[in-house]
This record gives sequence, structure tokens and C-alpha cells, in this order.
Amino acid sequence: MENQKNIKKTIIIISDGSESFIKIKQILEENFNPVIIDESSYSFEYISMKIKYFSALIIRSEKAAENNYEIFKQFSSDPLLSPVPIIVCCHDISDDSYTEKCLEYGAADIIYPPFNKKFIIYKIHSAMHLKNSATFYQIENMLKELPSNIYLKDSKGRYIFATHYWHHLEHPDDPEWTIRGKTDAEIRKDKANAQKAMEADKEIFKTGKGTAYTIEINADGQREFLEIIKQPLRDENGCISGIIGLINNVTERELLRISLEESAMIDELTCVYNRRFFEQYTASLEKSGKYPVSIISADCNDLKKVNDTYGHLVGDEYIRMTALLFRTNTTIQHKGRIFRTGGDEFVIILSETPLNEAENIIKQLQNEAVHFSVKQKNVSISYGASCLENKNTSFRKCLDNADKQMYKNKSEYKKNQRNPL
Repeated sequence: MENQKNIKKTIIIISDGSESFIKIKQILEENFNPVIIDESSYSFEYISMKIKYFSALIIRSEKAAENNYEIFKQFSSDPLLSPVPIIVCCHDISDDSYTEKCLEYGAADIIYPPFNKKFIIYKIHSAMHLKNSATFYQIENMLKELPSNIYLKDSKGRYIFATHYWHHLEHPDDPEWTIRGKTDAEIRKDKANAQKAMEADKEIFKTGKGTAYTIEINADGQREFLEIIKQPLRDENGCISGIIGLINNVTERELLRISLEESAMIDELTCVYNRRFFEQYTASLEKSGKYPVSIISADCNDLKKVNDTYGHLVGDEYIRMTALLFRTNTTIQHKGRIFRTGGDEFVIILSETPLNEAENIIKQLQNEAVHFSVKQKNVSISYGASCLENKNTSFRKCLDNADKQMYKNKSEYKKNQRNPL
């Protein structure tokens, strides 16, 4: 970093050999690396091809005016040279007919006698900064053509700019509204993700390490996934001065990933979750459950009779019909997950559902069962229910209670069954 600070920027001086240009070269030698090119040898092709890197060019006003001020047109049309400021020098500002036109064509500034060192150094630095600033806005406009959202934040986590304003932001329908100077907490609709973004920023400033993560947003009726990539920005001293970030809409990719993961969790016969996912889901339920959590244990009645009478293909259809009964219940659709845990055994887990509501759902299922039949036989199911009131309740114990109640009801069903198949 120290070596970078000692590298002097190159300034090209197109000199006519006069005392003025000798003086300018002497002034610049302490702060810059001045390279003299004689006016008689100068050509645009020479400096554009032979001199690869330079930060500014100083030229006599009359020389810059040649060929209808062509040098300004050549620099502005060259992507590599357009950021380089052209500074015009005149020997007598009071008697120079070219300087005003040079400014109109794009000269960054004018220097003239008496040549004050501080004044000239300041003018050159200002010209370079001005050109760099203009180039920044050109780059910003180009970046806006990309689908990704690229943004910058300052050292306080405030936005400097962003290439896109997406619908995830809260802002008035004002064409003058800008993201500049605002934090995530001020502009994001999803306050939880806003807090997550600000915490990630703090960690970057603390550790100096970038980060990448994906968030889910459900705003304005849309489910979207955004990939966030952040890296620290450092100044010439190596200190973190801000954050550069990239936001990609990865909704299509994430939905495909979720679909593939869910396909590995789905029971092929019934299209409900399988035993494998049941074990995964319930392993974390006690820590992350939205209490109260009710559990319904369900088991098909008469499956053996159906298999013995009509065969196992019809028996499979009987199991499918049972799962369809569960899947079409609106309350289960909104609050529940259905698992096939055995041949004809199911478990329904209902988040934020007290026991009395689970018992009402069982009554709904019993009433709705008349609409689901195989070979003119309505599906018949025995149920049991139990409830996890809080995280201190054991899921396995709760499931055992639901199973015991289900088996008790199944035993009662067999005793009361009188009609043959």
C-alpha cells in the first residue's frame, strides 16, 4: 500500500519549448511524473498507442485549436482517453483568442502566468477528480442496463447509489426521490430483511470480510428470492470506506431447487410428505415450532378388507383418496403439513393451532369423507389428536398421545362395525 502511495501519476506536456512549459515541468516534478512531448512530434496516434497510462494532458491553447479543435473530439470518442482531462495553457490570458473555444469543446481547465505552484497543482487535481466523477456517472448509467442491482454504501451503511429501485422499497411516487443517504431500515418494506442487511453490513465493517446470502421476500403478493453479495470497499490506506453490493433475482433458480428438494420429500403414491421428511421436520419442530402445534394421527379403516376383496391396486387408490381428503381441507392447506408415515398411516402437523381447533378439523374431515369413495365405499379413517403447547413439551410424547387416542378410536370403530364391505 505504501508503494502505491509513492507512485506518481503521469502528466503529458505537449511543449513548444518556451519558458512557460519549462516552468510548468519544474512545478510538476515534485508531485507528478511529467513527460515532455515536443509539439512538432505530437500526434494523437502516438500518445494513444505509445503511452498507455497517463492522468492528464497539458497543451498550448493554439495547438489545441488546430484542425477545428480536433484533439477534444479524439479524446472524447476514445473510451480509454475520455476520462483524461485536457488542460490548456496560454502564455497571455488577456490576449488569447482560443481559450474560450477550448473550454466549449471540453477543456477541463486553463493555466496561465504567473505560474503559482499551489494553484497549478490544485487545478490539475481538480480536473482529474472532475473527470473521474463524470466517468463514474457514465459507468452508473451503463450498469443500469444490467438486470442485477448494483449499489454502494458509505461507512455508515447509507446508500450512495443503486442502479435499480425495485418494488421491495418504500418510496413515494416522486421522480425526484433518491435512495442516496438512506438506510435499509428507512426504505425496505420487509423490516426483518432490512435488519438482516444492516447486521451483515456491521459484520463486514468489523471483520473486513465480504458475505453472500439469499433472502426470501413476500411483498405485493409475490414470492421472490434475492441473492445478496457484499464486499468491503477500501481507501488508499486500506481502511474500509464503504460496501459494494450486488443483488440478483434468483427466484427461478431457488424455486427449482425447492421443487427438487420437495420431490425427494414427497410420497409418490399420495403426493404428501414422506417418512424421510417427517423425521427431518420433526427433529427441529420443538426448537422452531409456532406454538401451539397440534398433531393429528390418522389411520385408514378397512384397508385389509379392500385389499382382500378388490386387490392391492384398489387398496392403493383407497390410500390415495384418504390423502386427497386431507389435502383438500382448506385449514390444513393453510396451517398444516401432511405426512404418510406408514402404509395407511398419516400424521398431520398444524402450526399455531390449539387442540380444540384440531378436533374441529377432525370433525370437518369426517363430514367431508362422504365425498371420497372407492368402489362405492366411502373412505373411513380413525383419528387421534394431541397438542404441543410450548417448546418444553416433548414432540414424541405428544405423538404417542395422538397415536394412543387414534388406536382407541380404531378399536371402537371395529367393535361398532356391523355392515359387511
